[in-house]
Amino acid sequence: MIMNAQILNFTRLYRFGRPFSTGAVVCEAGEFEPAALPTNAIEGMNVNVGENSVVFTLALSPADRVYGLGEAVGALNKRGKKYRLYTTDDPVHTPDKENLYGSHPFVMVGGAVSPFGIFIDYPSEILFDIGFTKHDVMEIVIPSHNFNIYLFASPERTLTFMEIVREYLLLTGAPCCLPKWAFGYQQSRWSYPDAVSIAETAAQFRKLDIPCDAIYMDIDYMDNFKVFTIDEKKFPNFAAFTGTLKKEGFRLIPIIDPGVKCEDGYGFYEEGKHRRLFCETKDGSFFKAAVWPGLTHLPDFLNPQTRRWWAGLCRAFLESGIEGFWLDMNEPSVFYTPEAMQAVFNLVEDMRTNPDIPKRQLQEMVNALSNNRSYFKAFYHRTHLGDRVSNDEVHNLYGTLMAEAVADAFATHLPDKRYFLLSRSSYAGLHRIATIWTGDNMSWWEHMLSHIRMLMSLNMAGIFYTGADIGGFGCDVSPELMVRWVQLGVFSPLFRNHSAFGTRRQEPWAFDSATLDILRAAIKLRYALIPYSYSEYMQCVSELSSFIRPLMFDFDCQFDVEDQFMYGRSVMAAPVHEPNAAGRYALLPQVHWLYCSLLRHDDWAVSVLPPGVHYIDCPLERTPLLIRENSIVTLSEPLNYVGEREVECLRVVAFVTGTASYTYYEDDGLTYAYKRGIFSLIHIEIVNSGGAYDITIKAGGVPSKIKRIDFEIYGSDASLWQCSRELPI
Repeated sequence: MIMNAQILNFTRLYRFGRPFSTGAVVCEAGEFEPAALPTNAIEGMNVNVGENSVVFTLALSPADRVYGLGEAVGALNKRGKKYRLYTTDDPVHTPDKENLYGSHPFVMVGGAVSPFGIFIDYPSEILFDIGFTKHDVMEIVIPSHNFNIYLFASPERTLTFMEIVREYLLLTGAPCCLPKWAFGYQQSRWSYPDAVSIAETAAQFRKLDIPCDAIYMDIDYMDNFKVFTIDEKKFPNFAAFTGTLKKEGFRLIPIIDPGVKCEDGYGFYEEGKHRRLFCETKDGSFFKAAVWPGLTHLPDFLNPQTRRWWAGLCRAFLESGIEGFWLDMNEPSVFYTPEAMQAVFNLVEDMRTNPDIPKRQLQEMVNALSNNRSYFKAFYHRTHLGDRVSNDEVHNLYGTLMAEAVADAFATHLPDKRYFLLSRSSYAGLHRIATIWTGDNMSWWEHMLSHIRMLMSLNMAGIFYTGADIGGFGCDVSPELMVRWVQLGVFSPLFRNHSAFGTRRQEPWAFDSATLDILRAAIKLRYALIPYSYSEYMQCVSELSSFIRPLMFDFDCQFDVEDQFMYGRSVMAAPVHEPNAAGRYALLPQVHWLYCSLLRHDDWAVSVLPPGVHYIDCPLERTPLLIRENSIVTLSEPLNYVGEREVECLRVVAFVTGTASYTYYEDDGLTYAYKRGIFSLIHIEIVNSGGAYDITIKAGGVPSKIKRIDFEIYGSDASLWQCSRELPI
């Protein structure tokens, strides 16, 4: 599990001008001077250097697919759409949207051509027109002469998409390893505003026998939305409250927004002003932006002094027992500026005296208030060298630099403890220190499909642990949609139910009793699968292979399947994502599959399906799961929360027609001791010897907590063979 020094094998760097150092890469690559190359020398792309931009164009054949871009609305294959990489807070994720909260400028092209990858390390706007204007052309526009472009290609052999992802992760670093409790169910709502509502929510989970590991605190816990404050009337003794919840198995995860309220006497505001740690306008005054607290100043996270200050502000929370934060509004989001709002007031005043002014003019001005790009051109950061740069030039870095400051707080005050850090905005490289969720989705069936596609695209960008708001953040969810989304959530690394103020409640008990029973069973299935999920995640991080991946990563030419994915190496997820459906069609590639229709974690209906397209029955109360031929899945009895007690019995479900092998990984789930080699490995091999099965178990590393393994082995006709083995071996 400890990675040795890695060497880039297929990466070339072409440096244009004097790029801004983003911190995205951790490994050096061979550098080539683009000016010395013919215009078509960069992997078949035409390069056109204009007065203010560089444009790359690549001819696409009908068979070529384009994958990547991480957090982007649209198909897994990115052809046929325009994308704009400029981080923004947009709560309505309709198919036409070109950009969201993150910037992940990494794409892979393959199909007719040998697959290759492109990573553009540039922290401002990049435009990708991938067969939208011209179906057979991909055009990338970088409005600058200063950037790095990395090419992942091999002139000697054909690379796989998985190899390109691995090379990208060698360049940008391995994903972070979160604490094991992060794989449990998490409950959020805008809002549980006080200790009473949180305690009632926690008690309801335990009373109704529904596992849960974390409860979130949205903006209402603060004193008048002032960052790093706690309303003492709502939380009379926050540290004691946090400790009580932790004893019951719940972690509290408070939200942190970057805007610091402009309020005389507010200590953090006064200190930030005095030390000049806020972003400034061109004339040196502090930039003002309206967000939840009203007018605020934005911390200058490009300034190392600001990041150290912000890390220090986290300390009181960490001393109160907080082990995770939720970073929001960090694109940064701006509702309006005083100047922009004054312009609206002026127009309204003009309309009083001049009725000929079109009403649409006012409407357009109001619609343009939120996150207008002119705001980001109007304020500046100070770099570590003391020079100034406008936010627009480095805009996509803001959220990642905020996350870096908070990660530094954990490194300083809890140095050997793994933390949970969830950020809305991100840039390439954030995956080393934090993770993301996919923002303000809706309770729409269409967003379930979007969730599936984004899980795969984000894994390509190195964000292995991620997910959407289960059930949808906006709008009102139906019981059926809630059930199907929770069943998808069983195979989504971040398993968080979150909903917006004013929407229907989405806690598992917010529906009828039949829906509650189904949701409880699905959540317990998720907990039963944690031994597999955690083991696979940690090994995928070690191997730099995507944890969630499209079928084409594992099987030949399955390019066009965008609503199924591999969850680790043994399990395929084929979730039902359409209304009023009691099943779905699924493509089962190349090998036989054990189809498991799960009523509960311990109630499986199984059948063996050959390769091909199959309609699989899946009534609402059942969660579909497919196990690959000659593969093994590890489970345990579900707990109320991760770490409630030691798991001493491992349940192995295997589908074996020949030989299956699996290495189960286990560590303490809380610290970085695994980096020092303190972890357990249990290697299991099962050989089908004509109806009976030969089982070999070998242990490695430190002694495992597992004392017994119960085997459930299915053969080619779905017949079941069971036995148990005692450990240690």
